[in-house]
Amino acid sequence: MMLYVNGSDIAKLTLGVVADDRASFAILPKTFAVRPEEFLFTIDAWFREQHIDLKQISELAVVIGPGSATALRTILTWANTFAFTRSIPMYGVELPFGSDDRIALIDLTSVLSTPMLRPVYANAPTITATKKDALRRNIS
Repeated sequence: MMLYVNGSDIAKLTLGVVADDRASFAILPKTFAVRPEEFLFTIDAWFREQHIDLKQISELAVVIGPGSATALRTILTWANTFAFTRSIPMYGVELPFGSDDRIALIDLTSVLSTPMLRPVYANAPTITATKKDALRRNIS
């Protein structure tokens, strides 16, 4: 069973199951209005709702961007860890921001599996020093 995951948006997570033909969804994607800190809880609840055992997941199809740096880092950390610990193949697909998730299936038939997925950001991450760090630099 191939799990489809789209966590590229800071305010939502989409989960589904790709059909064996990779041209459609066996379980239609469901979108949850959650932030990255709730992704893992949401995935767990969705598995229970769909009666999916983690052992049934044999492949991952994951949207790698473009999207929110925070959301992508969160979901790709989960996906990379899950695939690594289970020794299952992963497929990273780019999906234009705001596109229908069915469009991701178009690329899925031609994408090769990869041992690690890397994000494609919509914009460069804006990581700044905290006020505390800035004050520390001014004192030194």
